[in-house]
Amino acid sequence: MIDGKYADYKGETYKVVEIVGNELVLATEDEKALEHGFEAQTANQSAHTLYFKRIPRDDVDELYALFQEARYEGAVFDLYQDTEQQLYIGTEDQDKASSFGLDQTDEHYYSKYVTEDEIEKIIYRRHIE
Repeated sequence: MIDGKYADYKGETYKVVEIVGNELVLATEDEKALEHGFEAQTANQSAHTLYFKRIPRDDVDELYALFQEARYEGAVFDLYQDTEQQLYIGTEDQDKASSFGLDQTDEHYYSKYVTEDEIEKIIYRRHIE
């Protein structure tokens, strides 16, 4: 899933993992980031390496948030991905959920697993000041 904050920095796009005042913490999986001053960090439970760098907010070309929803049978729903990478749609609207076959999964939430070809992904981009 692409949901989250991103920054365009030195011609590349990086995930923003933290914003503290006028400072950003950028992260990437790309080893080439070492050339731009990123530092490698490996978690004990994984051999997977992430690269992080703290930079002044003024050093980025653009800071923005991305999030997505899904159009399913003509209606728009929240879109999620579980830990097994399966997609599911959801809503708090009980009538909408009933009309589209979503099951109650929480006190006020309804969801349903879907396949990639059953939905149209809608991506929203919002500039962050």
